[in-house]
Amino acid sequence: MENIDSIVVSILFGVPVVLLFFIAYRQHKEKGFIFTNAWLYASSKERENMDERIKKREYRVGRNVFFMLGVLLSLLAVSLSFEISWLYFPMGFLAGSLIYYAIIQHITGERLRKSIEEEKSNREN
Repeated sequence: MENIDSIVVSILFGVPVVLLFFIAYRQHKEKGFIFTNAWLYASSKERENMDERIKKREYRVGRNVFFMLGVLLSLLAVSLSFEISWLYFPMGFLAGSLIYYAIIQHITGERLRKSIEEEKSNREN
């Protein structure tokens, strides 16, 4: 790639990468909006009544996903800027791992929610 093209690619990918890492950092500090489906699709009443264990888990999942997306986009920018084609293999592995992680976290999240609901119903009885 020419020098100018390399600079343009770096700038175009640099801004979203910084944004992804910033969101991952905010999720790590458990501050701000939680960017997960469980939080986004919950009503405001459900959000207020959400257990702290679920909130911590959602922050952790958001942190890991946004961090891995930032790394993936960084690798893509490097591979396009410097024409390093072998980086596509680690990027594919990382993308597959990200999909696998999201599926597993969804399953474990549902189990956690069910166990918390059972715990609450046992306390009431």
